[in-house]
Amino acid sequence: MSFVSEAPLNSKDKDIKVDIIGVPSILGDPFKTWNTTRDHHSYQWLGPSLQAEIPSARILLYDHLKPQERSIEIKPTDHPEHKATSEAHAAVQLAIDRNGVEEWADKFLETVRRSRESTHALSRKPTKKGETSLASICIGIVFFGTPHHGSRVFSQLEFARPVKNKLNLKFEMSEHLQADFALDNPDLEAGNHRFGAASLGIKIWNFIETRDTQLKVLVGEETGGEYLTKVNLLLVDDRSATMTTSDVLIEEEEIIKMNTNHVGLARFADDNGLRTDFCEDLKAYIKSTSAQDRAAHHALITSIMTVKVDVHQFYKMEVASDARALLVWSVQPTLQDYLDLGPSECLKTRLHPTTDNGHDTNGTIKPNIKVRHASEVSAPAALETPQISISAPTATIASISRESQAPPIDIESAVLNAPTIILPKNIHTRRPPLSINAHSDPQSTNHLTPASITAQPTSSVIESDSENVLHPAREPRPQRARTYQAPSRSTDRFRWVHVPYTHSGWVAPVLTTISQEKKNMDLHRKLLSGQVWLAQHNRSRHSSSHARFVRSACKSLLPKSAEHHHDESLSPSSSINEAQLALYLPYLHWDNFDQLQTRADVIRKRGDLPHARPIDREIAKGKSIECKLIWQYLHSKWPLHTRRSLDQYGYPALRNTAVRDADQVIYKQTRNPVLPEPTSTKGSSMHNISAILRAARSSGPRPNKIKTMSDGAAKVLMVDQLWLFIVDSSTVVTFAAPKEKSDDNPSEEADLRTLLYKDINGDHAKQCNDCFDFAALAVTHAVKALLEHTDDPNLQVFRIFEEYISELTEQQTKSFKEFRDNSRLEVEYIDNRDDLNALLELRDVEDELKTINKLFLEQHKTIKDMSRQYQQLNLRQLGMFGKILLDDVDKCVEFYLEQVSSMLTSADVAQNAFEKLLDMKQKQANIVEAHLAREQTEVAADQSRSVMIFTIFTIIFLPLSFFASVFGMNVSEWSGVNSNISSYHAFLYMGTISLAVIIVALLVAFNKYTRRILQRIWKKMAGPMARFLPKIPSNRVQGLVHYWDVERSPIRESPVQIRERSRSRPGRPQTRAHDIQHFFEKSNFT
Repeated sequence: MSFVSEAPLNSKDKDIKVDIIGVPSILGDPFKTWNTTRDHHSYQWLGPSLQAEIPSARILLYDHLKPQERSIEIKPTDHPEHKATSEAHAAVQLAIDRNGVEEWADKFLETVRRSRESTHALSRKPTKKGETSLASICIGIVFFGTPHHGSRVFSQLEFARPVKNKLNLKFEMSEHLQADFALDNPDLEAGNHRFGAASLGIKIWNFIETRDTQLKVLVGEETGGEYLTKVNLLLVDDRSATMTTSDVLIEEEEIIKMNTNHVGLARFADDNGLRTDFCEDLKAYIKSTSAQDRAAHHALITSIMTVKVDVHQFYKMEVASDARALLVWSVQPTLQDYLDLGPSECLKTRLHPTTDNGHDTNGTIKPNIKVRHASEVSAPAALETPQISISAPTATIASISRESQAPPIDIESAVLNAPTIILPKNIHTRRPPLSINAHSDPQSTNHLTPASITAQPTSSVIESDSENVLHPAREPRPQRARTYQAPSRSTDRFRWVHVPYTHSGWVAPVLTTISQEKKNMDLHRKLLSGQVWLAQHNRSRHSSSHARFVRSACKSLLPKSAEHHHDESLSPSSSINEAQLALYLPYLHWDNFDQLQTRADVIRKRGDLPHARPIDREIAKGKSIECKLIWQYLHSKWPLHTRRSLDQYGYPALRNTAVRDADQVIYKQTRNPVLPEPTSTKGSSMHNISAILRAARSSGPRPNKIKTMSDGAAKVLMVDQLWLFIVDSSTVVTFAAPKEKSDDNPSEEADLRTLLYKDINGDHAKQCNDCFDFAALAVTHAVKALLEHTDDPNLQVFRIFEEYISELTEQQTKSFKEFRDNSRLEVEYIDNRDDLNALLELRDVEDELKTINKLFLEQHKTIKDMSRQYQQLNLRQLGMFGKILLDDVDKCVEFYLEQVSSMLTSADVAQNAFEKLLDMKQKQANIVEAHLAREQTEVAADQSRSVMIFTIFTIIFLPLSFFASVFGMNVSEWSGVNSNISSYHAFLYMGTISLAVIIVALLVAFNKYTRRILQRIWKKMAGPMARFLPKIPSNRVQGLVHYWDVERSPIRESPVQIRERSRSRPGRPQTRAHDIQHFFEKSNFT
């Protein structure tokens, strides 16, 4: 077991960035495995040839055998050393036969560890010997026809010799190795499960054969003879070679099918082009994964796997005062510890000593924990108690003195440590002994014997105390110390495992861990089947994360039995002899607006990248596990189901719901806007409400007079998912996304996990007799979490909606009254902007209420379906208390639907009223417009009469002016002076200049290019002249705007409308030069 070949390094590049290790098949040749053909010449492609293409890599070839084992050859029978070599060969064969897949793998990993410690060639060194993470030292693995899920050929004895000859193995496969390659081997599946959990971030290339391999096998005849024949078989088919299954999830596995048999896979079927393409792909991948990126990615994965998983063990409290009491034994291991150890081993961590070295303050050695068995009763009733001592790592049960022994203890389900209790001698009890003659040794555990116990009257008890006082040498018998009852096999009821975050890739590993612990891999297979799990997933055409969710459903899997017939068309039957359940339920929750925006930003950043690497530095250094999960698993094969806002739940087909999220009623109401001070007494309340509505709907900067709180305090409605799996009668698993705590908002309001834990733990807790009762309790809290289990006034959803609808209804009433009191046709009361904003707000309210109503309808349907399935479970004495809970929560959902329906009716009434008001205002605006049109018509008539008079005068005096001008010219013909210009030249100059001016004027009027030229000339000329012009103060410009809009407007407008219109058309007053000049003259501006 060593590296038998190391390719020489390139002299120009001594910096090793990566090691490429070639591992042949077990017992295979480390050199011949990689031989291929090029130009009719055989050469080893995994060696100097590959290093020439990738100079930064070091090529290592691994051999499973030691050099002396590899060199052993059996001499011919006539050779003197035949017997010695045969014995040596047999000894090596015998030693090899003891190794299975796990032993060969351990030897390889140990060789790699020693190589890393000696050469420091890999990126990081493990902190301790043997403590090596696969993801920390490996960036990629290439498999060539590896039987991950077993192989029928490799597991059968008759193929041992043909496989040895075909694959050029040194020895035949042992029976141990063949058993490991058996189909459906639980140990092999467990190894695949561990590899899947450890291979996060590792690139996997998986080459699969598609052609049969020809083997020569020995066939036995019916007559007793034997003969050789050839058979064509797939040594490893694609189902066995593919690692990814419903149980094992490999994120970055690339399947490559080659048109060759099993032997030709490692040689690329002698196809040089295919080998070159793979080497180029490998080279590019090594180049793209720097050491810093690998370290950051490994740190990200490590941080993700530190997510806390809740493991709660429910067990019955066997006490006389409360025979039905259930206690909860809880631990919070990390997800990595849960997958590595299993829930039972995690629960054992609670049974460790509470003080160092197991000593108390008196120096007495204390046991880990005192456990009273379920069969044990109080001291007066039980004469002897079983003495059980379990030590780690092996469990040794001491002898039990009684003939009627207690039931056997399941070490996996409960770790018991009940050695002899050493009581201190200074402990005195006030309880009298049962007999006067009863003596007890403090060091002894059997304080009473059957012969010493007799029924005594009350007086005897008193006399016994007096006798103890009179005889001080006799010490009172120390009473047995009361101990806390820990879970045991006889008291255990069921176990609840809760995993935060709804990551679909975690479902299979979590359930598989339970199946492996109980040594029954069929526990989770039906739960993860297509009909129960895969078919419920929804994915849209676009890649938005909110479009991925699990449809609401409840699937019960009942065992086949003649007593209770089960219709498999509705739900498949259970694969075990116990009832199972799968539940997917959306429920209403909340989040802070800034966390919603942060989540959206991370999704947007991750969506722009094809791979998780390189990792964003802020996310890698941040504390948010949710952001890290999004970055790693957003676009994986089994993606993370992110938390969805209310609009993302209602409209999953929309790519972006940012605008809708900012329009949520809860968000607008919890921003706590401060009303601006009214500027006028007339309609001040309506203007305040309208200002808030405009600020809420504005996507740009908010008005200065509207002050809001930080978005960190603002709330938004979310729709989360609850995934619940009842694996068997004693295990229930839940997945639910929590609201992450922040430094500003550490609130746990309406957290589902917290509510469940508080309800099942402590006094007056609701008793759950089995997993199905707990499932009904989880549904109850999911439905009521936000609506009934919160004290925050900003999370009173129905009250906030009712108040908002009331505010809008109040505005509608005031608008009607102001419209009624508008006896004059004033534009101030015809402006419909505020009413239009209110109408849009009502439509938003109606849309959100319909989305909430859709959620309640889904819950109602799922609960009804679940209740019908519980009727069948009740026949099996399961979920008896759960059926009552489901009926209660169903009535609660119906009450919620009635409330939503009532608010929808109120919103619809107010919306219709606003529509009628807007219609009446539009009609009144038409009347005002007609009135203005009539006034403009009268003004136009007056102007037309003035123009007509001017035209008459023009007609009269234009000829006179023309002739007077012509005959008034001082030309030589009319003046008689020869020195004057002639009339010919005068008319020539006049016509030419006039024609030029007319042409320029027409070009400026009708040609854009000419106007642009003149504008450029004007800007160049006006620039130097601007410093000679007086500057107009801003207050004068506002006064000018006021003068133009008020003094010159034919209809008087309010200051608010003037300000809004001047803001929408800021350039209008400044473009009229004569009005500016008129304003200067009127205001004596200098």
